[in-house]
Amino acid sequence: MRMLLASALMFAASASATTISRAAIHLNGVTSNRGYFNVAIRLRQVEGIEWAKYDLAKSMITVDFAPGKSVTADQLRDACRSAGYKPGEIEIQTVDQPAVHEGKLGWRRMKQATARNPVGRWFQLNF
Repeated sequence: MRMLLASALMFAASASATTISRAAIHLNGVTSNRGYFNVAIRLRQVEGIEWAKYDLAKSMITVDFAPGKSVTADQLRDACRSAGYKPGEIEIQTVDQPAVHEGKLGWRRMKQATARNPVGRWFQLNF
């Protein structure tokens, strides 16, 4: 009986959700889909970002990082500035990894360019 209980506890501990980092970036002035697109293109160049969701009403982008990856607030701030927007507050927190992002309203997988050639990178990010 003890062996069964111990193995059940071990299984529950191993089945617990892994944690990932999530950042909420408040952008001042992004009120259109085109503005989000400009910021998203720059965020795609930041290694480690896996999923993104934007909210035009709040002028905010939420990004989830790949498990085991993290990005500093300065990297996110620089990406937003390079898109022509001044970022406001950036909140980075640790959350349980969602079982599924796909199909959830608003979440989009961020493509990562692997080409070394700038033209190849542009095609990978835009098509």
